Amino acid sequence: MSLLKPVTPEEAKRIARWRAEDWRPVAHNLHPLEAARQRLDMAAGVLTGDPVAGLKVLRYEDGSQQELEGLSDRELLRKASREMLIAIRLVSEVLPSQLPLLVQTKAMETATLLNALTAGLRAAVDGLEQFHRLPERQVVP
Repeated sequence: MSLLKPVTPEEAKRIARWRAEDWRPVAHNLHPLEAARQRLDMAAGVLTGDPVAGLKVLRYEDGSQQELEGLSDRELLRKASREMLIAIRLVSEVLPSQLPLLVQTKAMETATLLNALTAGLRAAVDGLEQFHRLPERQVVP
């Protein structure tokens, strides 16, 4: 008696597709704050009229790789949460004046934006709660 079951035609197609793609690895999951940031960035195009620029139209980002490398996980969580809250604030300042027109002309896109704002706020709150649970970096004399 064999412990292996036969491969279904659908599974065979999936395996063939993976083989054709050089057995690409499964994508890793993003941190909830990063995932929420990407959702908000994509949805912000409905406000700005530029789907490619996203949040950059509302605020120019200047990220310094060296600055980020020197931060602890705790500090990175705080920084990411803070940036998410700033992005939500920027969108929230522009949204009220455009909301009536957006609901009439782009209801689905507006719903996506509002869902992204909600997810971003949840992720920022979760990030700040996680920040408070992590120990502070010990300074070695």
